[in-house]
Amino acid sequence: MVRLYNHSMSDLTQLMNAFMERMTTISGVTEGRVLTVGPPPYRRLDCDGRALAYVRVRRRQGIVRIDVSSLWNAERASSRLRIPTASGAATLALKSDVDLDDAFEFFYYLICYTGAERKDGRT
Repeated sequence: MVRLYNHSMSDLTQLMNAFMERMTTISGVTEGRVLTVGPPPYRRLDCDGRALAYVRVRRRQGIVRIDVSSLWNAERASSRLRIPTASGAATLALKSDVDLDDAFEFFYYLICYTGAERKDGRT
């Protein structure tokens, strides 16, 4: 069953939590610490000791926004969730549970591809 989120903060937070939980099943991916005074405005994913992505709820847009860190080579990773006009390495927008699989595949490819580049000495 597809669950569409109705732009409420709690529904979008549930979608963000589901994404974070799914991503931490990949070997080497952990939730990083956000150093800030007060409540953090986003959540962070780390992989191999490097920032992988920054995840936040954008209530007015009705999405969970995922910004890929520029430490990762996202040029070859494609996804229907990608926001082409966003600056940075890559940005994805999640709107429903259906998007979780696509986002997971995007990051799985990104981690494998960039990891292979680092082993070859290209990054």
